[in-house]
Amino acid sequence: MIRVVYDEIEILRNFASLYDDWSNITREEENEFSQLQATKINLFHLISKSICSCPLCSNTDRDMVFIPDHETWYCIECQEQGLIWDPSQGSEEDRYQHDYINWYLEQKEKFTKRSINDKKLDSE
Repeated sequence: MIRVVYDEIEILRNFASLYDDWSNITREEENEFSQLQATKINLFHLISKSICSCPLCSNTDRDMVFIPDHETWYCIECQEQGLIWDPSQGSEEDRYQHDYINWYLEQKEKFTKRSINDKKLDSE
């Protein structure tokens, strides 16, 4: 099914390539070109919202999960990696703040261990 949509997008691209010479294009041809572009964008949008393809990784062969707040299907792997923000997890700002705090604490711990090891080497 998804192959058919990509084939249609390719056909639209081929038609759009006929409008190369913008210096000799008429108003009607401009409108036709705009309609071709709008149709391609709409098809890409429909694919990204469908269960056929994950909008983050573009994989088509994985189990999918529907996120109602996004009205979109994502693959389970992207969900497990935490790549999808879900409003039930709190605000997106809170999520990034939490990630930053964890990163800071990890860096501080690494620095402290390295500093202690450096002092041990200096004292020996």
